[in-house]
Amino acid sequence: MASERALSRLEAYSAALARRLAWLRTLPDGVIDDRLLTQVRLRVIKDGTCISLFFLNPETGALDGPMSRIDIERPLYLLAPYTRALLLTLLWHPAPQRICVLGFGGGRISLALHAYLPDVIIDNVDVDPAFAAIAASYFGVHFDERQRLHIADAQEYLRSTSHRYDIIILDAFSDARDHLDHLATAEFYALCRARLRPGGVIGVNMLYSDPHFSAKVKVFRSAWRTTLAVPLRHSLVVFGAGRAPASVADLGARAFNVVKRYGFDADLSDMAATLQPLRLIELW
Repeated sequence: MASERALSRLEAYSAALARRLAWLRTLPDGVIDDRLLTQVRLRVIKDGTCISLFFLNPETGALDGPMSRIDIERPLYLLAPYTRALLLTLLWHPAPQRICVLGFGGGRISLALHAYLPDVIIDNVDVDPAFAAIAASYFGVHFDERQRLHIADAQEYLRSTSHRYDIIILDAFSDARDHLDHLATAEFYALCRARLRPGGVIGVNMLYSDPHFSAKVKVFRSAWRTTLAVPLRHSLVVFGAGRAPASVADLGARAFNVVKRYGFDADLSDMAATLQPLRLIELW
């Protein structure tokens, strides 16, 4: 009975999401939004059923990204591998009460968490208020008492909030010039530890293109008792916690159980199988 109720709730959520995204089907392919924000210029581009959010590189004029992507035919599927990898934070906390997502953009991870985890509260943090409208209009995000957006620098938000979290997800970057170095320091990770509940975990997407990539990985390793990582094509997704979520042999089974429990439109077992101690990752 409980599983039937969960399925019914998810079906209702998916139907409402489809209605929010339906207007995008009528738009022609190409640039559907082009705007200058406080810190960056962005473009939203439609290609068939895929909507993508890009930042415009001010030095080259090229598009950086995509920063967020959604297929309006399959909106709860996370297209970017790193976003699926960040869901592995649920291996540490399969039933989180509160999650903090630092770096909101189009809100793809937050949308999935909001849809599949009906009891979780998600505090999203981004520096530009325009992302509220962008995420709602083009990526179907619905804000309510469980899905909140705080307009602030990530570090300042963590300093000011009294909330404590089971999971912190950091996916904050802007363009090729600004890698938000202040969000990769020992002081910042100490602040994250202070905002995590006992047994909490942080997941961070680190770009290989960051000129300080190796140094940031080393700082991350030194900041957490246990560090694991998923190596991807363009980035390294790293996890920091006080303990491992399970033995290496049990990670796949735990990932399978998380997917089965919530009905995610993704097989996290393949990602879980690539988890390895961060100390074993070769840096350059």
